[in-house]
Amino acid sequence: MSDILDELSRSALNRVSSGFYDIDSREGERNPVSFTQKINARACAPVIGEIKPGSPTRGKIFGDKFDPVELGRSYAKGGVTGLSVLTDPDHFFGSLDYLDQVAKLDRPVLMKDFIVDYSQINAGKALGADAILLIYRLFTRGVPNFSLESGINYAQERGLEVLLEINDRAEYESALKTDADMIGINNRDLRSLEVDLSTTRNILSGAGKDRIVWAMSGISGRSDINYLSEAGADVFLVGTSLAEAENPKRFLKKLRGGFDG
Repeated sequence: MSDILDELSRSALNRVSSGFYDIDSREGERNPVSFTQKINARACAPVIGEIKPGSPTRGKIFGDKFDPVELGRSYAKGGVTGLSVLTDPDHFFGSLDYLDQVAKLDRPVLMKDFIVDYSQINAGKALGADAILLIYRLFTRGVPNFSLESGINYAQERGLEVLLEINDRAEYESALKTDADMIGINNRDLRSLEVDLSTTRNILSGAGKDRIVWAMSGISGRSDINYLSEAGADVFLVGTSLAEAENPKRFLKKLRGGFDG
C-alpha cells in the first residue's frame, strides 16, 4: 500500500531526473564545520533550529514573506548549536538557494532532503552543507540509487557528516551497525505524518548507544526537551514550533532554559 513516504521519494527522484540538483562545484569556498564537535563541546543538550518554510500539514508557515538568512540569524541569537535547512520544494517549500544562503552563517548546517541520488549529496557539498540527512526507511524500500553503506561513505569522503534517520527499534539497531556519524530518531512517522514523542523513549529504552542521538519532530516546549533528554536523546531538532514563534530568540532561550549558550 502506498503511503506519504512513497510520494515524497517519488518527488525526489523526479527532481533528480529534472536536473534540480545539478550544481556547479564550489569546492574550497567554505571549510566544513563538524556537528559532532560542536555538540560534544556543549556542557548541556543543544538545540538545532530548522529553517522550515512550510510542510505538507501546515502549508506555507510564513506565507510569501520568508527570509532564511534573517531567520537563521535570529535562531543563532537564541543560542542554537546548528541549523537544518529543508531543500525539498515540492512538499516543504524548500530551496537549494536557502541552503546556499544559510551556509554562510556561523553555525554548522544540515541539508535536509529525501536523498536518493549522489547528485543531491554533491549539491549539498557545493552549497556549503556540513552534514546530510539519510533516511533509513528509503533504503529498506530500495529507493536510492546506491546502498546505505555506499551513501555514507560517499558523503564522508567529501567531508560531510551523516545523520541517519530512523523511526523504530529495528531500524535503530541496524543504524548502530553503520558508520553514520549521528542517528536521528524521528518522532514523526513519515508514512502517516503522525507525531508521537514516546517514539524516542521506546527506541532508546534498554538499547545500546555509541554515538550522538538526535530527537526530531514534535518539540514545542521545555517539557518536551526534558522528556526526550531523560529518554536518552542528546540533541533536539526544533522545526514548526520555532518557525511559528512570534519571537524566535525569546522562544529559544525559554526552550533551552539553563542550557549553555
